[in-house]
Amino acid sequence: MFNKSSKVKSYVVLLICAVVASCANTRLKETWMLEDHKKTYHQPMIIGISDSQQTRRIYENHFVSELKKKNIDAVPSYTLISSKQVINRETVVAAIKDTDIDAVLVSYLVSADEEIRHQNSPLNMSYSGSVESSQISATIVTTRGRSRTGEVFVLKNDIYDAESNELVWSAYTKTVAPESIDEVVTDVTELLIGELFADELLK
Repeated sequence: MFNKSSKVKSYVVLLICAVVASCANTRLKETWMLEDHKKTYHQPMIIGISDSQQTRRIYENHFVSELKKKNIDAVPSYTLISSKQVINRETVVAAIKDTDIDAVLVSYLVSADEEIRHQNSPLNMSYSGSVESSQISATIVTTRGRSRTGEVFVLKNDIYDAESNELVWSAYTKTVAPESIDEVVTDVTELLIGELFADELLK
């Protein structure tokens, strides 16, 4: 039997866990999946749109590393699309041609405040468009330093089927007052991977 002290300690532990969970900086805002989509993917290419090539590599490498722990053989886009190339339909299609890549995941900033601005993907529905208005804010990217107090970063994360070029899944993530870009990268990656497996897009 538990004594009164044990019960109190257990309650305190549960309360602390609840508080920690409620203070998580990154949350899933919205998700969407193509109706009746049943296909799963095993070798996605990961694209992180950023005005910093360093941040792009950090994001893509971390995402790929975490996926490999789950036996998903992902590919960072910078290994196939150089920093001198614009990420658009032509470069993406050319990059994945004659490879085993079966999906493309692209993450990009849609707002740096409380309001979600519903922008189109840099790749749009057919791998086209400009990324100039969808780059991650330089306030935390170029230096990888601390962000301003109260900054809220909303990222949109889209998955395209490599064979059909069709958008099949999309999710918004919201990160509040991150300490650094590293925190955004790790939190967003963990959240997205969990959701992708839950929705059975990855197996």
